[in-house]
Amino acid sequence: FDIVHHPVKDTLLIVSALLAQMIQKNDSQFNPLTDPITLFHSRAVPRISIEAYLARILQFIPFTNEVLLNVLVYLDRIGGLDGMELIEDDTLLTTLNGFRINSFNIHRLLITCLMVAAKFTSDLFYSNARYAKVGGLSLPELNQLELEFLFTTRFELNVKVDELQRVGNSLLRFKNQE
Repeated sequence: FDIVHHPVKDTLLIVSALLAQMIQKNDSQFNPLTDPITLFHSRAVPRISIEAYLARILQFIPFTNEVLLNVLVYLDRIGGLDGMELIEDDTLLTTLNGFRINSFNIHRLLITCLMVAAKFTSDLFYSNARYAKVGGLSLPELNQLELEFLFTTRFELNVKVDELQRVGNSLLRFKNQE
């Protein structure tokens, strides 16, 4: 799986399918009375699918496969991507930061993670205002989400090459299972 030369739109489809599957599982376990609510949770589930949302962002704010893989690593670090085998200790996946990624928070997490990953991995990146507009958020709200995300990750944004390779391999396994 040559992730560098693989078309971003194709990678986006695989990532979208993976996230949709995870969201479906996590939504069935979500209990708004007991599960913690974070700044990333919206009041209602957005009507736009994960695939359409990522495609919209890609259309107006192009990103690379590296950024997309970084997003998956970040999501795994803060909430766990069940079944991805991104880290060895499965107990860490479900307990880290106390919340699950679900339909209420995935869109806000995606726009925030994409923005942070682009800033961290690229010399050239778009402004927060552009991300906010494309993502359907106000600028102050996105700025607040960015800060929350950075503190949640303890500012640990570096993703090593072996982590990127592991995520790429996991995506390939997922694609072959579909």
